[in-house]
Amino acid sequence: MKKQRTELGTAVNTALSRSGSTQLELAGNLEQSPSYVSQVLRGKKRPSAQWVDLVADTLKLNEKQRHELHLKAARQLGFKL
Repeated sequence: MKKQRTELGTAVNTALSRSGSTQLELAGNLEQSPSYVSQVLRGKKRPSAQWVDLVADTLKLNEKQRHELHLKAARQLGFKL
């Protein structure tokens, strides 16, 4: 069964790919379980604004990229933007 990604999941995985990192490394850097990170990226868990900021900081994203992550997370939470 193929894992379904959300817009947020796709954006985070793209950023991970650009940085040469993996979801497993991201989870370790966030001090969270790989399962939890995967669930957020697949839309099974709800991302908080603080979580998105932590991911953006960890991946050293610029302000535009950070803003895009927040927009994607908000849409994942059901906000119509």
